[in-house]
Amino acid sequence: TEEVVESSDVAPEVVEPTPDLEPLTADNPDIPSDQLAVLVEPLIKEQLQAEADAWYVLLQEKAQEISNLEYQIKLSEAGDNGELDEATQERIIRVTELEVEKSSLVSLLNIVLDSLEVKGGDVETYRNYANAVTGLKLDIAETDGLGLRLVTWIKSEEGGIALGLNALKFVFIMGAAFAIAPRAGKLSGAVLSRVETVSVLFRGFIVEIVERGVLAFGIVLALASVGISLGPLLALLGGLSFVLAFALQSNLGNFASGIMLLINKPFDVGDEIAVSGNYGTVKSISLASTRLTDFDDNHLVILPNNLVWGNQIDNYTSGEIRRVMIKVNVSIRTDLNYIGSVWKEICANHPDIVESPKPTAFPYTKSYDYYVTVGLKAWVPTKQHWGAYADLLKAMQARFIKEGIEFVSPEQYRTLAQAHSLKSADGNQPSFKVDDNQNRQLENA
Repeated sequence: TEEVVESSDVAPEVVEPTPDLEPLTADNPDIPSDQLAVLVEPLIKEQLQAEADAWYVLLQEKAQEISNLEYQIKLSEAGDNGELDEATQERIIRVTELEVEKSSLVSLLNIVLDSLEVKGGDVETYRNYANAVTGLKLDIAETDGLGLRLVTWIKSEEGGIALGLNALKFVFIMGAAFAIAPRAGKLSGAVLSRVETVSVLFRGFIVEIVERGVLAFGIVLALASVGISLGPLLALLGGLSFVLAFALQSNLGNFASGIMLLINKPFDVGDEIAVSGNYGTVKSISLASTRLTDFDDNHLVILPNNLVWGNQIDNYTSGEIRRVMIKVNVSIRTDLNYIGSVWKEICANHPDIVESPKPTAFPYTKSYDYYVTVGLKAWVPTKQHWGAYADLLKAMQARFIKEGIEFVSPEQYRTLAQAHSLKSADGNQPSFKVDDNQNRQLENA
């Protein structure tokens, strides 16, 4: 059975081949690099491929021209007196000028390649060729022509002169950045110091960020001023930041905790705090750690911020006034009202005690058999706390001794009670020794 194929009256669609894209920028090899960067920015990958091919051809032609001249220079022979003939000197001058032009072409090609690479193009072949032909190659053995090459390169506007100007611009911009950075930080610190809600720690952090930000901006501006393309550099920094973030992910928690500490400011520089089993004065805080000066022996304690923010923080100096608290154990027979009146007299004679809240003497105990604990409280300005504490403690001790108020300890009364129970049980003296004072207390117990 034969298959019958019916013909259609509709003509098949003819697909026209895509015409080759014409380069838009390579017709002007002297175009400034910043203008070329603007022109290639909106181009798609296919258009950028055409631009890269065109600049690639220009670079090849320039390299070939240089190679031909170098070959002629090698064939030339020096005169009888050892000097180069005039034609060879002209070739050397010309080839040096061409080398400078070639370097400019490489820079322009790299601008196109940077944009092409970002948009998914393959630039490896172009870059390998550009790297192979880049640079002014000097033959040290060619003593007669070496000086002429160097002089020509230095005099060229795009060679030594351009390099010198770029160096001056780079040094000037970096010098200005280093001069402005500390002043900008100082100015930001002065502005923030007028805001009462901003802590010293946060103000120091902002000052540091401003200083480093100005320096970073100066470095970027200096690199851009000498024609260095920042695209690959920023891409490298982006990749490096990702690698560092992955490698240092355990430290990111410290950074996040540091930001929370700076924003929420649970303490400030100079505050007395207790955190993670440490008690000391806050010395400084960074994004990674908090530093305390320990009260015992003034040694430095460095705590990762995640241990600080993730635990209870006790700030003893957050208010304008602070309580002085002295606990004393007195005999159960002591007149507690009298202790309160004596304590108020002591506080009345101290210049740092504030009028409100008033000093108090609060008694409490867990057992009424032997002693009573009295909490002697008074309020003083925070900065005078420890000085007032020492003064009041000395005054209290001297006054209580003078008034005959008896200090006791729970352990002492437990010993006396044990001795009394042993004596009551067998009628004999206990096996351990008790001094005369304890005997009197035992008899009166």
